[in-house]
Amino acid sequence: MKARLHHIAITNFKAFREFSLGLEGQHLLVYGANGAGKSSLYWALYTFLQSARKPKKDVEKYFDPASQQNLLNLHEQKEAAPKPGEIALTLRDSATRNDTTYRISQSDHGTVNQPPIIKGDLASDFITYRFFFGFSHFRNSQAFNLWPLFEQEILPFCVSTGGAHTPLQLWQKIASGDPNPRRLPGTSGTDAYDRFRRDTESFASSLAGVVDSISREAQAFYDAHFAADDPAPLTLKLELTTPPQLQGNSLKNRKFILPEIGFRIGVDRQEIKRPQSFLNEAKMTQLALSVRFAASLVNLHESDLKLLVLDDLLVSLDMSNRMQVVDILLSESFANYQKIILTHELGFFREFRRRIGRHHADWRFVSLQGSAAQNIDARSEKNDLEKAEDYLNGHDIEEAAMFLRKAAEDTA
Repeated sequence: MKARLHHIAITNFKAFREFSLGLEGQHLLVYGANGAGKSSLYWALYTFLQSARKPKKDVEKYFDPASQQNLLNLHEQKEAAPKPGEIALTLRDSATRNDTTYRISQSDHGTVNQPPIIKGDLASDFITYRFFFGFSHFRNSQAFNLWPLFEQEILPFCVSTGGAHTPLQLWQKIASGDPNPRRLPGTSGTDAYDRFRRDTESFASSLAGVVDSISREAQAFYDAHFAADDPAPLTLKLELTTPPQLQGNSLKNRKFILPEIGFRIGVDRQEIKRPQSFLNEAKMTQLALSVRFAASLVNLHESDLKLLVLDDLLVSLDMSNRMQVVDILLSESFANYQKIILTHELGFFREFRRRIGRHHADWRFVSLQGSAAQNIDARSEKNDLEKAEDYLNGHDIEEAAMFLRKAAEDTA
């Protein structure tokens, strides 16, 4: 990566009234109790990158007090003179060390037509625990259709498989299911239906390619990271079982068929079409991780900035499986990403930090303290060994010994 995220500044947005965090280009591990702003940080970064490909009106609404869709801090808005909402990210060029700050607010759309942000948006990935809950919520009797989850959690991050438009842009052309929203009559109406069908076919072709690529990568990912303890070989398959299509040619007989993405597995060469009826939750989570990480790894868009932002990703895993995933995140597979890991579990935060070990210089460890009503600060979190070193340097041998003992107990 030639560009790294160097500084984050957020004013009057969601849980934040005034927030500042320097990263110095490092990866970031964040602990925050519920309500401390962890998810607000996730959505601030997501909103910022997404803004580069949105029209101004779809950005300014988040900062407009008169808009019902604003994301302003409720407590700040009660002030006599509330601060204007703003998100500002500073990127540092790794070669020249030059800093560039981009801003979005009600009056400033500073990310529009900015190649570093546009490319960074296409190359970055945001993953939350919702994907894994959504992956495993199907009842035993249900067909496994991942399209609703795919639309929300994967499609926004997919790059083009060859065309000029991303799959999301192609989907947005037809998502309404209405080929003639202006109700044009005669030849104009017929042309609108023809265009809609062509757009639908283009999206179906793009979606099929994306799903097939993710399916292949998911199998390779599963084999590399999770298959070792399986008593019998397990294969997985994602496929576009029902492509989107438009039926009829008028308002009276029009019907838009939503896509369906099937998911099935094979165990010892026996096909299982409803995996949730056969596998336990831990194995289903491993499969979900394989699918979701595969979606990141097939995103081959080149960019100077690549963020991987994870919000309580592993909340449903036990600690041993979490550490397996931590090792994956620290592996070469994700070496090209600047990683931002958010968690509300202090034990997991500490274990993740311990696992980072010798790579400590590449990471910043932060805890979020405060509340939306007052203010939220990012405080650097030192481990017990670092605290012991500080006390030793200050010639406080008794306090140094206490933290050394705590570090030894924690390690044990």
